Amino acid sequence: MAAAADDDEGAFAHAREFLGRVPGLADGGGNRPRPAVTLTFAQSLDGKISRADRRLLLSGPESEAMTHRLRAMHDAILVGVGTIAFDDPRLTARLVPRAEAAAVAHPQPVVLDPRLRTPLGARLLSGPRADPRLRAPWIVAGPDHDRARRAVLERLGASVIVVDECDGAGRPLLPAVVAALGRRGVARLMVEGGARVIQAFLEARLVDLLLVTIAPVLAGSAAVPAVAAADCSALAIAPLLYERFGRDVVMAATLDRRPAS
Repeated sequence: MAAAADDDEGAFAHAREFLGRVPGLADGGGNRPRPAVTLTFAQSLDGKISRADRRLLLSGPESEAMTHRLRAMHDAILVGVGTIAFDDPRLTARLVPRAEAAAVAHPQPVVLDPRLRTPLGARLLSGPRADPRLRAPWIVAGPDHDRARRAVLERLGASVIVVDECDGAGRPLLPAVVAALGRRGVARLMVEGGARVIQAFLEARLVDLLLVTIAPVLAGSAAVPAVAAADCSALAIAPLLYERFGRDVVMAATLDRRPAS
């Protein structure tokens, strides 16, 4: 047991040291006209982030500790409603050292959910009722949503943010979403997925920092790729750091908005 605790403390210390070396990450967002956006996800060696039929567990304990430390460095964490329905995540920074747990501020959960399909039994809704340190989710919807469903979600604690600027499918436009979060005090936003959200943020040119965990796993052709449908031809990735966390490798990079050569 003592050896396991020492290993955990070592993973936390490694995560803190690595993230402290990522340029621009610890500055609270700086002076920006919009929140600084960190896009992060774990992928297999063949570029897959999930499976259609079951969860694809990729991150090892060391890189997972890094991800939770990263969450604690952001004001809010955003995912799509598909991730909530499929994975039912808590979106907390719970994997931090016990000595720090009481002082860690969990990020504000944000769900992109144009038509309010968030399951009423989601842990994002029930968690804050059991633990007052957790934050009830903000759910970002378009104007064409079910008002009765909205009332139920709000009774369960969620705050529904309506964004009027939408695409032809009724999905809120991401620049408007990010601006709305900025007006609510979010200076640094962490985006975790799923695939459609990852692709949309890349295509909208809203990503300032990219952190990708690469796991030594081959998921196969039936799994879901991170960016297969995205047009990223105008983005050039400029890697800053590569770091090994247990069996995984984490890359931190900035995105250059000039066309790649």
